[in-house]
Amino acid sequence: MATRNSTKKAAHAVVNARADYVLGLLGGVANTPPQPSKEAMQYYAREAAEGNPDAQYRLAKLLVEGQVLSTNNRAALKWLKKAVEKEHAASQHLLGQMYLNGRGVTRDLDRAMELFRQAAISGYAEAEYDLGCALMDGAQGRKDPYQALRWFRLAGAQGHIASQYRVGYALAHGEGCEVDLQQAATWLRKASINNEPRAQYEFALLFVRPDYPKHNEEEAMRWMKLSAKAGYAPAQYELAMFYQNGVGTLASYDEAFRWAWRAASQEEHKALLLLANLFRFGAGVERNLLAAYALTSYLSQKDSDASIMALLEALERQLTANDRASAQKLLSGVKSARELLDTVKNPAN
Repeated sequence: MATRNSTKKAAHAVVNARADYVLGLLGGVANTPPQPSKEAMQYYAREAAEGNPDAQYRLAKLLVEGQVLSTNNRAALKWLKKAVEKEHAASQHLLGQMYLNGRGVTRDLDRAMELFRQAAISGYAEAEYDLGCALMDGAQGRKDPYQALRWFRLAGAQGHIASQYRVGYALAHGEGCEVDLQQAATWLRKASINNEPRAQYEFALLFVRPDYPKHNEEEAMRWMKLSAKAGYAPAQYELAMFYQNGVGTLASYDEAFRWAWRAASQEEHKALLLLANLFRFGAGVERNLLAAYALTSYLSQKDSDASIMALLEALERQLTANDRASAQKLLSGVKSARELLDTVKNPAN
């Protein structure tokens, strides 16, 4: 009995270590993913062999988390199928994800959706969310935003944060429903106070919508900054625009440049365009037409938007042939916006 209890404790320690790992990632700490101990694996393997569906699920989850080995995926598949036979909702969901991504099995979207639906009917929030995403995005070739919203609502009512965000987004933009900004605010607030950066971004935008009765630029600024600090690139760009235009704060080109730089480092196209303009006019940074031209040229290879092409033409008229050649030299070998920005050098550092 003592040995059995010790291995059970080891198994629970793995679960707790993984929880600490996830919390560390949320806090910006990139630790090495925890690996299950031999004792924990033995405990779950023994319990799984005895027909315990929860142990079969946990063993399968340990086998596939952070692993790419086909042997691990195949072993996980075996245990999940056994648990699914017992209508174990978490196993139905995980097996559905494996079919969706082709891990250890041939990719089968129809089978994945069937498994998600089975788990969702049982009230498993993660499956309700994945089923909602598949229906909203049209994973089977046909979108069904009305049904997607239904599943998001069910998961959100259980406290599933990402689902709460999706409900709020749908209500704010009229996806699968009529626009209802009051209800959108209720759902977005729920997700926002639980540190969902996408929800904080949408919640912030709600406060600057002219049709939202609780228009409040200071609140918009507060939530946008939280989302931007969490690393969400669209929020970083929008925060830069808030600072440039003095929305909910005193206007500051220095802050606009700083946040645009962060967003541009993540390939946010609008932020790259904003940075190019800031360099062009020397707003928040020393004027640098070569940097502006290099950024715009890079962006024109990714996006043919009219505003980008117009800026590129304007800069070409301002630069000599030698200047343009120098800018193209900056671009040579550059594979990402981050590499280009490192080449340009960040004056804000």
